[in-house]
Amino acid sequence: VRRLLGEKAVAAAKAVKYEGAGTVEFIMDDETQQFYFMELNTRLQVEHPVTEMITNTDLVQWQLEVAAGNRLPKLQNEIVCTGHAFEARIYAENPENGFLPDTGRLVHLATPQPSSDVRVETGVQTGDVISVYYDPMIAKLVVRGEDRQAALRVLRKALAEYEIVGLHTNIGFLRRLAESPDFIAAKVETGFINKHLDELFPPVAQPSAESIVQAALAHIIDSSTKAALSTHGGLASPWAAIDSFRLNAFGSQTTTLAYGDHQYTAKVRVVGNGMYSVCVTSKSGDKIAEFHNVQPLWEPLPGGVGSTSAGGHLRALLNDRLCASNVVFNDKDSSITVFDQGRVAVFKVPVPQYFDDAGAASPGSVTAPMSCKIVQVMVEPGAEVEQNAPLVVLEAMKMEHVIKAPKAGKIASVYYKVGDLVEEGKNLVAFENE
Repeated sequence: VRRLLGEKAVAAAKAVKYEGAGTVEFIMDDETQQFYFMELNTRLQVEHPVTEMITNTDLVQWQLEVAAGNRLPKLQNEIVCTGHAFEARIYAENPENGFLPDTGRLVHLATPQPSSDVRVETGVQTGDVISVYYDPMIAKLVVRGEDRQAALRVLRKALAEYEIVGLHTNIGFLRRLAESPDFIAAKVETGFINKHLDELFPPVAQPSAESIVQAALAHIIDSSTKAALSTHGGLASPWAAIDSFRLNAFGSQTTTLAYGDHQYTAKVRVVGNGMYSVCVTSKSGDKIAEFHNVQPLWEPLPGGVGSTSAGGHLRALLNDRLCASNVVFNDKDSSITVFDQGRVAVFKVPVPQYFDDAGAASPGSVTAPMSCKIVQVMVEPGAEVEQNAPLVVLEAMKMEHVIKAPKAGKIASVYYKVGDLVEEGKNLVAFENE
């Protein structure tokens, strides 16, 4: 099959007298193994590193050599394929929301360590913004192994090491995909996602007690450190101490964390110099876990207080498990993300009700499903619309999305005009109350 694909690709290029780097696309019937021509692109495509990884070539260099009139560095019979490779596109998108693209600032970005078998191609770093004007791809993660199984092991490890905070990504989805038994067995076709929805989009599992404790400890240490620095300008004053010291008593602090619809409380109590006990309870007050003689070591991530990378590396022995995590704070949504050796948990610090109410969508309003640009407004206040009537056309990542009326009614307000940039969740149009 590989030989036939190559012959047909060369024949297609010769038919249009094209000389240069190009990519021919085919579609294959997974049952009959018959393949069919789709298109010829006169360029390298985003998947070309897969070929480079298994042939030890540099196709970009070859493209330049041919364009300069030079001969190809190798003939076809001199090319040797070794091993198996995968490419995973790291995208700013929300798989749980129909894979809609997302935008925002990369509050934290850490990639797997590149090696001869792991390649990361990217053009962004911590602090950069993924905007509505370009494709939402953050990076290409390309891996290689001696065979498919080995390459998948490398891919799963690399995805587990990828850390991004600030916007939605498809990393979690890719990890579940790479762990799917049918994907591992190469039983893949264009309907794969729809056939494996329950496997690829499982119910959200509750966080471990260790993750809750790490988020709480990091939140308390970070908040206390920032408060001391802002109030006293340094840690020399005894009034700037962050150890909850009390005369004739042990000090304690309590942190409440939300995880989806669940809420947890972690009470951190000082039991010695730099040593704590932590009790985790549910919203109803039931004890989930308790940890004794915890001595957390906290090292701020590069950049320090006030940088675009807000967080730190936390090490702590929680009962019999040594935890070493990157914990990242995102002030935009009051979240705390714990990256604990391949496991990821995202908590929210509940905000006061009056703040929450101020940012909530008003009844009868239509909100933006993603960060976007307004390209067309099709209604005005006072207009009567039917259900499913188009209201607003949005543009994000080179694609247009039509927002339709969820019900029939009268338009009360239109909040944006053509050309405005809108954040995800903002009200676009409001209906009059019935």
